Amino acid sequence: MKIISGLGTKFTQAKKKKSFWVILILAIMLAGGTGYWKQKQADDRNTQIQIQQAQVKRGDIVVALDSDGTIDFSKVTLRFGVRGTIAEILVKEGDQVKKGDIIAKLDDKDYQDQYQLALAKLKEARQQRLTNLLDSELNLKKAEAELEKLRDEYKEMEAIPDAYSANELKMKKLELANKETEYQNLQKKYELQKAQGLEQNELEVKMAKQDLEDTILYAPVSGVVLDLAKKVGESLTDEDDFATIHEGNTIKAVTKVIEYDIGQIKVGQKVYVTVEAVPEKKFTGEVTKIDALPVQDSSGLVNYSVEITTKDPDSQLKDGMTCTVSFVLKEVKNCLIVPYQAVKIVNGKQVVTVVDEKGQRVERQIKTGFTDGNSVEVLEGLKENETVLYTRSR
Repeated sequence: MKIISGLGTKFTQAKKKKSFWVILILAIMLAGGTGYWKQKQADDRNTQIQIQQAQVKRGDIVVALDSDGTIDFSKVTLRFGVRGTIAEILVKEGDQVKKGDIIAKLDDKDYQDQYQLALAKLKEARQQRLTNLLDSELNLKKAEAELEKLRDEYKEMEAIPDAYSANELKMKKLELANKETEYQNLQKKYELQKAQGLEQNELEVKMAKQDLEDTILYAPVSGVVLDLAKKVGESLTDEDDFATIHEGNTIKAVTKVIEYDIGQIKVGQKVYVTVEAVPEKKFTGEVTKIDALPVQDSSGLVNYSVEITTKDPDSQLKDGMTCTVSFVLKEVKNCLIVPYQAVKIVNGKQVVTVVDEKGQRVERQIKTGFTDGNSVEVLEGLKENETVLYTRSR
């Protein structure tokens, strides 16, 4: 029993000594970790807060409503009025044409033949009409003479009734009535022939002439030839598109504006248009049309189509290009600008930190105007090309 008790005491002392060293190691590790964490936090704060500098410059501040859109050319599609084979093309893609210029011609041999045939038929019909009128006029005069003769004969018979029987008078009167009827019929026929024109033949000539003229395709407007769908020798119908002309070099942008924003859009409103293909350039335009009828998309949103006409069209703009349309709500042009973050409020006054001629930091009071949330218009207190400092957290 004594031996057992002594071993237990030694075991307990060894256990306590081991626990002490474990706790000591953990405390050292904890202290080192805490120091590392505090140092990292300090480094992070120094990293996140940076001093920025910016020059006071002139520029424009714009508050606008942006919308995605598409460049849309004012296009005119040309078709021949008849079918046929292309004989000649007088322009090429990219050519500038004026209204009335000839674009292309079809082989017109068949249409020339049809026109000449229609003219020949009209001439023949006119001659036949004249012959018929002369014959009818002759027959009418002959019937008139016979009628006058019968009238005279009947009058003589009536004057001496005793010389003729009642039957002879009756027969003569009947003959006279028949002749009068014949004369009236011939007269009506003659009048109808005179009044009757040659509308059918004249219409055939007119249609044949129109078909012949339609073998030549003219530019209905002035502009640039964008596309030619066929080549010389190829056939086409009167339903085939042959050419496309960009009318008057007018370039438009079309976009859809949701109903919540459409109230801020007005016809004549200034607009800036930028395209992805020419990101460094901004085109100016104005709203020229707002559709009164809405368009509902698949998500249920109600949109209104808005058309913008550019005032400074450029050859870099191509039909169908994706663009951003910025409807100008307010704009200040050519003003002094500093970053919005550079302006501080100190004792109720607007202040910026300026680097003076000696390179020293100086607090200066300024007066600001319009802002878009990124840049601020400076009305007083700063000059162009001065340098201002400000802090920016990353």
